[in-house]
Amino acid sequence: MGKAEKDYIDQLDAQYKRQSVWTKDYRNRIYRQIGIKGARRVLEVGCGTGTITKEIREKTSAQITAIDRDHLVIATAQENITDVEFYRMSVEEMSFRDETFDIVLCNYFFMWIDKPFKSLMEMVRVCKTGGYIVALAEPDYGGWIEHPDFGLGKQHIEGIKKQGADPFVGRKILSLFESAGLETNISVVANVWEKERLLEQIKNEWKLVLETEQITDEEYQELMKKEVKTIEENMRMIFLPIFSAVGKKVRCVQ
Repeated sequence: MGKAEKDYIDQLDAQYKRQSVWTKDYRNRIYRQIGIKGARRVLEVGCGTGTITKEIREKTSAQITAIDRDHLVIATAQENITDVEFYRMSVEEMSFRDETFDIVLCNYFFMWIDKPFKSLMEMVRVCKTGGYIVALAEPDYGGWIEHPDFGLGKQHIEGIKKQGADPFVGRKILSLFESAGLETNISVVANVWEKERLLEQIKNEWKLVLETEQITDEEYQELMKKEVKTIEENMRMIFLPIFSAVGKKVRCVQ
């Protein structure tokens, strides 16, 4: 792996780990709700570098399969996690047989894919009747609130769109799951970043904006001065709603 590829993987891995912290407690409640401990076969779609895969491995003795279309992240996950079957595969055309898995889940996934309904129907196809399809976390940047408003949320929305992703997917997850014939429960985490970790989080978020070339180095430095001052005065607040969906497959898909 070359330096550019390693830097790419390191940045992705750091982002996956930051995101995983935001909804960790809530994920644990979902795992209990769907009975992951007693599952026999579990599929994770869009596993990335394996942050959630490792967590799932610790929650259940089930046979776990994880897929991603990026060969670099799959290779990284495979190096770091044992006792999991990893495959480079597109969710739109999975090679698994119908009704293979008790649970099919994903995390921060639907916002990044071109054909969410087609992908979801494939997830439904490989899930057993009576099993669960779960979107553990899907953010909605349209619900972003920040004060003072330094424009971080607006920059994120533009950056996500620029990458071909959907910054408003959270509000769409219920209709997506119901359209797939799933009995669906929706929840939302009111995620407010804690003061103790706020500066670190904001630095990372502005760096993402910088890396997409939406701001210059000079603008980044000036924004960080404002951020540090506001955070030290305990005057900074950021809120982002993150949705989850638990869908039960109640009938076989023909």
